[in-house]
Amino acid sequence: MSTKKIDRRDLSQEKDRDSLLLKDRECATTADKNLYIFRGNFIHTIDDKGRLSLPADFREQLRARGERSVVLTNYISDGARCLEGFGITAWSEFEKKLRVKSRFSSKLQQLENYYLSRSAECAFDDGGRILVPQHLRQYANLEREVTFTSSIHGFRIWDKRVWESIFDAAESALMENPDLFADVDI
Repeated sequence: MSTKKIDRRDLSQEKDRDSLLLKDRECATTADKNLYIFRGNFIHTIDDKGRLSLPADFREQLRARGERSVVLTNYISDGARCLEGFGITAWSEFEKKLRVKSRFSSKLQQLENYYLSRSAECAFDDGGRILVPQHLRQYANLEREVTFTSSIHGFRIWDKRVWESIFDAAESALMENPDLFADVDI
């Protein structure tokens, strides 16, 4: 039977590493408590009444936080109209940050006029469907097939044809310039 001598320094380093990993997990859990993680893209159908099913993954993120609604508003990305969506808690945090700004700021007024004035809280039913208001459906030209896409701050809803065009343009730009994302600071 062989006896292996245990080096106390190895044990100490292992203990330090485990302690750091635990702290990292605790920090991530604390920091991410209110962070939504919407991932992927999903194609859904909007009906004639404007009802649209939220992707199951998105609903899970919201329900895990006890939320039963989202806020939708108009948005422009890459020169194309779409809708931007948030969980109600994230939207409330956004509004809270805006309230500390000067109400006389012309930039804030433009943001209010474009972004806030058209926002709508949309509750989802037991089947996970929301009712997208007519003014937002018209703005983003949502017809039958729509695509949900994730974003860093929430999610977006596009007319499927518009999304395909946006994605194709982004892919082409990346193929022409493989370093396109090199300046993104991560």
